[in-house]
Amino acid sequence: MQLLLCLYERVFIMKLLQKIIEYKQIDKISVNDDERAYILKKADELLDQTFIFNKTWDMERCLTPFHFDKIDWNAQRNDDEEWCFMLARMDYLNYLVLASLITDNKIYAQKAKFYIMDFIKTHKEIVQSPSTRTLDTGIRIMNIFEVLPYLLYLDELNDEEYNNIKTSLLKQMKYLKANYLTKYKTSNWGSIQTCSIVSVLPFLETDEKELYNWALDELKLQFSIQVYNDGMHWEQSTMYHVEVLNYGLKAIYYLTLAGEDVPDVLYSKTKALVNALMLQITPMGSIETFGDSDRVKAHDVFTKASIIFNDEYFKFFAYKTPDIETLYTLGAKSVDLLNNIQPKQPENLYFDGIDSGMYTVKSDFNEDASFTMFTNGSLGSGHGHSDNLHFSIYHKGKEILIDTGRFTYREDHELRVKLKSMKAHNSIIIDDNEYCKPSDSWGYADFGLPLKNYVKHYKNIHYYEGYLVGHNPLQIITRKIVVISPDIWFICDEIKCDGKHTAKRYFHFDSKFNIDEKLSNDDLNIDISGDLHLSNEPCSFFYNQLEYHPVICSETDFENNAEYITTICDKNIKVESVNAYQDTTQTPEDVVSARKFIINDNESYTVVVYHKEIYKGKKILSCEDTYYHAKTVVIHEKDNKKELIILKA
Repeated sequence: MQLLLCLYERVFIMKLLQKIIEYKQIDKISVNDDERAYILKKADELLDQTFIFNKTWDMERCLTPFHFDKIDWNAQRNDDEEWCFMLARMDYLNYLVLASLITDNKIYAQKAKFYIMDFIKTHKEIVQSPSTRTLDTGIRIMNIFEVLPYLLYLDELNDEEYNNIKTSLLKQMKYLKANYLTKYKTSNWGSIQTCSIVSVLPFLETDEKELYNWALDELKLQFSIQVYNDGMHWEQSTMYHVEVLNYGLKAIYYLTLAGEDVPDVLYSKTKALVNALMLQITPMGSIETFGDSDRVKAHDVFTKASIIFNDEYFKFFAYKTPDIETLYTLGAKSVDLLNNIQPKQPENLYFDGIDSGMYTVKSDFNEDASFTMFTNGSLGSGHGHSDNLHFSIYHKGKEILIDTGRFTYREDHELRVKLKSMKAHNSIIIDDNEYCKPSDSWGYADFGLPLKNYVKHYKNIHYYEGYLVGHNPLQIITRKIVVISPDIWFICDEIKCDGKHTAKRYFHFDSKFNIDEKLSNDDLNIDISGDLHLSNEPCSFFYNQLEYHPVICSETDFENNAEYITTICDKNIKVESVNAYQDTTQTPEDVVSARKFIINDNESYTVVVYHKEIYKGKKILSCEDTYYHAKTVVIHEKDNKKELIILKA
């Protein structure tokens, strides 16, 4: 406290910056032994001017260490310009000041100051260069600002240094306004920039009201149009959904701390982003590699969100104690705030992205739960992939069918386009014509037309139906998925395309999943029709990290119409084909498909899906001596009693 009293006497310290130090209770921050070791490891690397980018939400992580004798802010390493962007963001400064805080050794904080002052010295004027891209500038503004209270608390800034930093931050903010593009209104680039400006500017206590009001007005517009009503960010990439979410959280936090009004749209849309993420995370707490995303755990997001929104549902997915990033941003006070929230399990097990086309369902909220993701929405931004009608499956907490990830953004790398393609997803392709066609790292040469999806839930039974219209030649592909939690998946693919054609259906299995061309597996019964071909293909669960995984391709010739059934279930479940009837006549397989999943001697589920309209004869439909008039039904039999569940009339 004596140190704080000394700080109060310093003329250049603003009241609002003092408020940050007090509110975050920086002097009380403590970490456990594992966290301490990790912070010091990262801080020692930075003392040596060696950079490794491996934070959870690093957009373009790189585990290869690169050392500088002299810092070059425009340097490109790892043959990837994204490396330079990561360097310029300065998202590593927190390790240095935290290291000083927990060791009482100021050499680390002095190194953090060195990086900031070196950047300022080499960027007296902010002009366009690799180190001053607008996105990275917005992130850097936030990172420099967040380190200031720590440097002030540690008494590591004199008046001249502080004024130089303040002047540079203002220059960088004005640079963002001067270089603002219309497309930023709908881009994560724009919302990250404006969140940083409105978060930081009040604490600099300047008269830049015009700049602040401009950023605030843009921020309100951005959040109103970037976030769908279902809570998904329109760009169709969970990684960038979270980037916007994280900066929304910081803006709410710092605006509140500065005594500024928090716009209703910022508050409600940020909370909607958290809600959407909450029901999309996998049983182990990670995100699926949807769009340009990495398979990273999201607990830290819910930790911050639970505190900022005082939300018991978010607390259910949060860390039990604040993680390093939360401690750094929200301070030691976050420990008590988190402890005062009682976690509550969400009521819903599923997320229905009616606007975005993203759907997920869990069997429960345990780590050994089963999980399904189905995607069929609009393309989104350049971060979106050709993933229409794709589905991912986890069984008993283990990844089974997956999205193959992104690996790189390099324009000259063949895997960038390949991993965005239809063939890199669990898709259906006619005559090898991928009409959803990425042309380069960010652009598309062509794309199909996804139609509105249909969804229905009843207890542990979930039904998804999606449509994609393709061209050259004209084709309509319908995918129907029945999920019976926790152990049954019934996938029906229907194709309408005049003439003779060849259909290929791709099934991408996780790199740890053992399967052969006979579909043998110790845990699951898998049945895929057609001529099956097994290959080993690249996948990437983290940027710059490449793996290989088994891919089954089912190839089948057809004329005009085709119907394919895939079943996946627990090894202990028996699957039988059963007949459906129209009046007393057996209905042909090209009109209806029915499979009976026998759980045990006392229980079974029969799934019945009609592929075509019944327009001739008597409309008396039945299966397993159960009558109905519907297009998709499940007949649940238990203890000799049957229940008819109509999923689509």
